[in-house]
Amino acid sequence: MVLLQTKELCKFFGGLKAVNHVSMEVEEGKIFGIIGPNGAGKTTFFNLCAGTFPATSGEIWMGGKNITGYRPHMAAREGIARTFQNIQLFQNTSVLENIAVGFHIHTSASMLDAVLGNQRQRRTEKEIYEKGEALLNRLELGQYRDTMAKNLPYGIQRKVEIARALAISPRILLLDEPAAGMNPMETQELLVFVKKLNAEGLTVVVIEHDLKFIMNICERIMVLNYGEKLCEGTADQVRNNRQVQEAYFGKRAGLGGGE
Repeated sequence: MVLLQTKELCKFFGGLKAVNHVSMEVEEGKIFGIIGPNGAGKTTFFNLCAGTFPATSGEIWMGGKNITGYRPHMAAREGIARTFQNIQLFQNTSVLENIAVGFHIHTSASMLDAVLGNQRQRRTEKEIYEKGEALLNRLELGQYRDTMAKNLPYGIQRKVEIARALAISPRILLLDEPAAGMNPMETQELLVFVKKLNAEGLTVVVIEHDLKFIMNICERIMVLNYGEKLCEGTADQVRNNRQVQEAYFGKRAGLGGGE
């Protein structure tokens, strides 16, 4: 079953065609990769799928529903969660408090309840923190429950950001360069972490410059260049595609990324 689909999706900024007629299909339960040189339009494409930017033209479908034009909170309610290139945790609050933020999208308490601090609000907050603690324990992050985000190692901060995205109970997770800035050990731990989430049934789309990470985790990979879709296929098909090699590294180099 196709979970996330784009049809001839475009985003133009004046004369710049940041995303130009890109069609994509992500099957439920899979890990799908997006690669391309700097400036290829990868993050802009993510921003379109998550509702951060409105599309110039084209369509976005989620679970068979047309969600073109949805804002981020609306896309989140349809089951789309994302992380960002730069970690966006609340650095001066605890890990559990960061996770709790993600659960608020599904709460029934109103703004008035929050202002009054009434029984419904107190019950909702209690449930949120219980769910947050359960999520941290499931992801083997429980030991960091009360640690301030700014005091976490970089690799753990990235995992906490992913955990916060999971708090909205997404059907699909968009990861924007999750391994950026990580050392080899942290990158390997992240790879295992993402594979575990996928094994639990979560569909994942990942943008990443670390080609070894992409080649070893993704079942299908789409390549963007100058905002256009250059090719799509398995890791071997992409690795051996001459156009991709030339776009990514120049005419003399080839794509690596194997074990």
